[in-house]
Amino acid sequence: MIRAGLLIAATLCSISLSAQTLTKEAMNNFALYTSTKDVSNLERSRKNIDDAYKTKKDSLTYRNNLIRALVYSSLAFEDPSRKFKYVKDPIIEARFSLDRLKNPKANYDHQPEINFVKKQLAKAYLYKANKAIASMSYQEAYKTFMAVDSLDADNYQVKYNLAVVCERLGHINQAVHYYEQLIKDKEKSQPDYYLAFSNLYETSRNSNKSLEVLLEGRRVFPGNKDILFKVINIYADNGDYETVHKLVDDALQLDPDNVNLIYLAGFSAEALGKTEKAEEFYKKVIDVEQNSYQGHYSLGLLYLNLYLKEGKAREERVNEAKKHLILAGDINPNSINVLKALSVLYSKTGNMTELQRVNNKLKQFIFN
Repeated sequence: MIRAGLLIAATLCSISLSAQTLTKEAMNNFALYTSTKDVSNLERSRKNIDDAYKTKKDSLTYRNNLIRALVYSSLAFEDPSRKFKYVKDPIIEARFSLDRLKNPKANYDHQPEINFVKKQLAKAYLYKANKAIASMSYQEAYKTFMAVDSLDADNYQVKYNLAVVCERLGHINQAVHYYEQLIKDKEKSQPDYYLAFSNLYETSRNSNKSLEVLLEGRRVFPGNKDILFKVINIYADNGDYETVHKLVDDALQLDPDNVNLIYLAGFSAEALGKTEKAEEFYKKVIDVEQNSYQGHYSLGLLYLNLYLKEGKAREERVNEAKKHLILAGDINPNSINVLKALSVLYSKTGNMTELQRVNNKLKQFIFN
């Protein structure tokens, strides 16, 4: 009986030493992987820790679970196509062992390793999420981005992706929730978050909220031209040319040669009756882009309207109006607006030959 007891004790001791050896080898191979990035070392480490993780007692050991979480989280990221054979997916295995790390003191002592596990898992989930996005599997993308967010709550790009995915899925309230988080921290926020949030409200036909978000974005990023230009476009679409006129100088300082912006500056000035300012901007459009249809047409129409308003007292406007309208017609021969303007001009100046030619061309467009 004494000999048998000694034999059992010796056997248990042997098993314990064997498990310790496997655990040590697992850590050595894992250390080699971290220094060389050779995945074959990682695979050897996995075999070591799997052999040391056979019994219920093994599965409750803190050290075993920590090593297993380190190894499998790394495999989850390093082997995205799953070339190696697994009983269960590495993500599942890593999360299982991570969830078993319950000892507060040990977790405090091993916080760097636990952070490493979470980082590797987050990267593995991110790979899956991007793959789901590429295949437009938005529900799967949502699930995996949520998993990343649970592991890396400070990753604002992930929250942005969650907002976009929720929007694609039609979960508008959730999308609003994520966008609100994104713009709450002004130090981490980005102009794109405000623009995307504004677009969400715009798509939902809530123009007031869309503008509200952009104005807040402009306060945070006063030098961002994309936000400013979008603000200007909304005011222009709403016919608020007084506000457009006030904002346009700031916009032109950010992008002085933007033809569309210069034209809008001219149009808003004309809408407010500031014809000299409008003339200045329309001429600048042509200076920047010599063959600008919009520049020549707008300038020609401005001169024509001034002539019609002021009569013979400003008859010199006629030649300028005719010149620019003809140039606009050369640039865009199919412009009905140019033909209509020329028809008015020739009718008022009594040029019957040109009036007949223009009207005949207009009839062709109307009947075709």
